[in-house]
This record gives sequence, C-alpha cells and structure tokens, in this order.
Amino acid sequence: MLYKLNRFLLNVHQLDGLIHWIVQRSTAMTVLLLLFLVLSLDSLIIFFALGSLLIFHISVGIQTLIDDYIHDHVLSLISVTYLRTAVLFLFKILCVICI
Repeated sequence: MLYKLNRFLLNVHQLDGLIHWIVQRSTAMTVLLLLFLVLSLDSLIIFFALGSLLIFHISVGIQTLIDDYIHDHVLSLISVTYLRTAVLFLFKILCVICI
C-alpha cells in the first residue's frame, strides 16, 4: 500500500504543469467536500479518506515548493526524502487513529 502511494506521489511529481495545477485544485475542492461530509455524517471511512487526501494535497504542495525554490541538487534530494518520510509517518498516524 505504501509503495503504491509513493509511486503515485512520484507520478504526480512528474506531471505537466497544467495537470499538476488541476490535481491541486481538484484535491482542494474534494478536501472541502469531505470535510463537510465528516462534520455532517460522522463516518470513520470518510474521515480516513479526508485524512489521506489532505496528506496527499499537502505533500504535492510542499513538493512544488521544493522544486521551485531549492536549486541545490543535494539539498533538494534531502528535502524530498524528509518529505516522503513525513508523509509515510502522517499516513501511519492516520491509520492508527482510524483503527
């Protein structure tokens, strides 16, 4: 599961600018919709979907910041490694919360 998530994050990172922009906007709108559903329905499955999508949205945004503003290759690699570690850690916390 985590391998598939990492591969998906890598694929989104390699997308064209327009597709990347569409992914960011659509995940933002979906997060808002799921937030409304969590508050109104109080479902654990929707909460897990909200948490997963929010982690994905944040990681794609931070990845964009790293790509745009960190020009040193070694520092960029270190930053991306820390980002992926943080994403896996947050996803693990989300799984523990939902169990």
